[in-house]
Amino acid sequence: MRFTLLLIFILINSFANSQNSGEYPLDIPIILSGTFAELRPNHFHAGIDIKTKGTEGFNVYSTGDGYISRIQITHGGYGKALYIKHDNGQSSVYAHLKKYSPKIEKIVKEIQYSNESYTFRVYPKENEIRISEKELIGYSGNTGRSYGPHLHYELRDDKDRPINPLEYKNYNILDTIPPVVLGLHYKEIPQNSISGSNSSFKNLKITKISYNLFISDTLNTSGLIGFGINSYDKMNNTWNKMGLSDIKANLDGEEVFDMNLNSFSYDEWRHINTFIDYASYKNKKIRIQKLYIEDYNPLDMYNRSLGNGVINIKNQDKVYLYAIRLFDYNKNYTEILVPISWKEKINYKTKELESDNIYSINKDSVYNLLFASSSIKLSKNTFYTDKEIEITERNNILSIDEDSIPVLKEITIKFNTDRYNDSLVNKTYIAKLEKDDKSSFVSNNLKNGKLTADIKLLGDYMIKVDSIPPSINLIDIEDSQWISNRDKLQIKINDKNSGISSYRGTLNDKWILLEYNPMKGILTYDFDDNINNSEPKNILKVNVTDNVGNTKHLEKVFFRTVKK
Repeated sequence: MRFTLLLIFILINSFANSQNSGEYPLDIPIILSGTFAELRPNHFHAGIDIKTKGTEGFNVYSTGDGYISRIQITHGGYGKALYIKHDNGQSSVYAHLKKYSPKIEKIVKEIQYSNESYTFRVYPKENEIRISEKELIGYSGNTGRSYGPHLHYELRDDKDRPINPLEYKNYNILDTIPPVVLGLHYKEIPQNSISGSNSSFKNLKITKISYNLFISDTLNTSGLIGFGINSYDKMNNTWNKMGLSDIKANLDGEEVFDMNLNSFSYDEWRHINTFIDYASYKNKKIRIQKLYIEDYNPLDMYNRSLGNGVINIKNQDKVYLYAIRLFDYNKNYTEILVPISWKEKINYKTKELESDNIYSINKDSVYNLLFASSSIKLSKNTFYTDKEIEITERNNILSIDEDSIPVLKEITIKFNTDRYNDSLVNKTYIAKLEKDDKSSFVSNNLKNGKLTADIKLLGDYMIKVDSIPPSINLIDIEDSQWISNRDKLQIKINDKNSGISSYRGTLNDKWILLEYNPMKGILTYDFDDNINNSEPKNILKVNVTDNVGNTKHLEKVFFRTVKK
């Protein structure tokens, strides 16, 4: 009831619109740190990232008339985010906000205190909270999984598919720099199937001819060839590496490949691992973008009428010319010329895997694999293609090949907990082993004596035990200290093993809103929320719980002058 009345009040007594110019979401010059469809770990970037001069608090404006369709706050991801459905059918998203405009912040605080939770997600009814073009909706920030202050801005079409804002908004961004080429690569493709090659990409040396023209050494080969490019875009006034907009290729002037990166669906965005060479990314930390389409690639970004992009070198008396053009959003382009001469191909014998623990996985089959203390279930289409996977269980570690093969569907793994006594079994969890003796929490789902997890990355997994509670420290405040000049409380929390699961704080036995920054491990309480005792004495209580239920309690007394 309180929430409904608040909405009515806001709609009747709306704040005067704050104005900016044009369709800009900010009233500062637009300089980007990230572009649409830029290559990110396991997904395409769904918007643009706008720099905010390394600081927070710039006004953020709606880029069109409409209504708020979603308000969302998460610890990771987009942090504080706002979704607007526009009258033209499009939607816009504003993420990593520091806070919302006063009009929206009142609604947010009402929800948070009603739920006693910092995080939430609500979907107001259509036209319940109207927003005008150029209206102030929030302030830029650094919340969620953000590595520096910026505004993440998205534009979506009437089917909620991300589209490139630079194609629809006149931002007049200075960009005269063509895409940068880091490497040219090629792969010999088997005759029977484009998706049947397990060979690695080979490097082909290139030489710069002019500011946007390269030529490679002559490639001497024959048969089916697929190319790959390691490239990124640059813009004026920024050092950031960004993504391409279009990739085209032709053979002797005939177009054979065309990929446009200006829209995609959320069903597709993880399929970035079919566009890049996943093994090269995982093993060498380079993203080779394939200039051909494998049989299993579902992406809708290609002009498939041109074929699959694989070229066939079969004429012994001819020198072929393969040409690649890489475009940014502003149509700056870089061209790479590749002369190709026929040479008889030597068919090397495929190296046989020598391990006794190789499993031939048919992508259309289901597998239930049992080991001494663990098990694995592979459903249909776990992988994009048939694969040979090495799986072992040694020293209580379940090793599922290496994280160089992309996974399409989750793999279910289970561990027996028989060897743990009653006092420890509830403190167990599944961890993924990383490099440098590090590990990451995966799951503590314990049922019928088994720990279960659904994973999307191959690698090494094992059971770990966490019996150590998290740490809590009040920053720069001693017990019984006067802090009348402070406007905030900050609390450092950390858990070195299973990780933080939840937290709760009270001030004078009233729940308080603690904003959690997981990147820094800091809880922040703002005294502007006006939860004060009638006396100067204040009692702060904070409980922090990790992922296996260990809890740490903090209680501190401080004194603060009561504001009248």
